[in-house]
Amino acid sequence: MLLIVNADDLGTSTLINDEIFALMESGLVTSATIIANSPAFEDAAKRVARFPNCSFGVHLNLTVFPPLSTSAGLAPLLDDSGRLSRKLFQATISAEVREAALRELSAQVQRVLDAGVPVSHFDSHQHIHTIPGIFPVLKRLQRKFGIRKVRSTINVLPAGHRMTVLRALRKWSFNLALRHFPATASPEGFGEFCDFHGALMAGRFPRFRRLELMVHPGTSNPAYNEEVALLRSDWQRLLPPDVKLGSYRSV
Repeated sequence: MLLIVNADDLGTSTLINDEIFALMESGLVTSATIIANSPAFEDAAKRVARFPNCSFGVHLNLTVFPPLSTSAGLAPLLDDSGRLSRKLFQATISAEVREAALRELSAQVQRVLDAGVPVSHFDSHQHIHTIPGIFPVLKRLQRKFGIRKVRSTINVLPAGHRMTVLRALRKWSFNLALRHFPATASPEGFGEFCDFHGALMAGRFPRFRRLELMVHPGTSNPAYNEEVALLRSDWQRLLPPDVKLGSYRSV
């Protein structure tokens, strides 16, 4: 079984960069995704080469920081200062907005490639690639850049939580669409590290052929800080012998 620990939000700040790369040095994080229009992007990009055994993807972003592109179609997604914002979640995703999103996300991917970062996969900030109106943009990006690996959708849940039938159906439908046009590979399991850790401690190890866990090092969010503390604990001693830590390179 392949276990991937992916740190989101690389490039957001030098502190976040420092925390992510420190966890990579210690072997606790095996993958990371970078936000191309983030304040500390250049700092992150120049340090990637030090970690050839890790994978680096693009954290597609339409909700924070100033955009890299200029387009009237982005207007419904921008706040009063011209920055990308959470207005995406209330916006009507018209054809014009989709075209503008494609231009913006293409610029983000191209910036990462131009910086010399070997892009292994796509995921997204606040899971925007799972929004039905944005999903066609994701598939066009895959075809344009030849990226055939994409993060799935959460199916490793906190203890005591059960997925409703409707939610499970939506996730099944998303994953079915994700696997095609173009053909796409994803870890079958995906969740937050803290939920995985709780299951592991309770003896309920999630069994997937490939499992991705996300973490968010270096933020001011107490929950994320607690999660990183768990990541630094001795949890690996409880892993079954057939589990190997790896990256998206092996997906």
